[in-house]
Amino acid sequence: MKNYFYLIVLVSLVSGCASTKIVSKIPSAAGDWDYSISGTPQGDFKGVMTIAEVERVLTAKLISDGSDLPIEKFVYSKETQKMSGELFYSGALVLFDAVLNGDQIDGTMSTSGMSFPFKATRKN
Repeated sequence: MKNYFYLIVLVSLVSGCASTKIVSKIPSAAGDWDYSISGTPQGDFKGVMTIAEVERVLTAKLISDGSDLPIEKFVYSKETQKMSGELFYSGALVLFDAVLNGDQIDGTMSTSGMSFPFKATRKN
């Protein structure tokens, strides 16, 4: 009986001291993404979207043909996986709205009452 008591105490101590590591299954938006914007009056656009995290703040930019186009007011919600921002292209304000789904981003680029599909895939 005494041994049984010690066994219960030992098991309780071992299980009480065990630590668990909680790993977030929510994918990070940070990284490089191959993107395309299709159906615009100027044709289709392709390039790399870079989302970087600096001091817990995300920034984003589109890189195409050697030029960088920052996405201002970039916002990303880990809870909803939604992201948004705005950028200026050829003097026009362009609104960006998208949703992260694993290694895929789907959304739109909108300007002057027109919307164009935005798609991006995480680069390996």
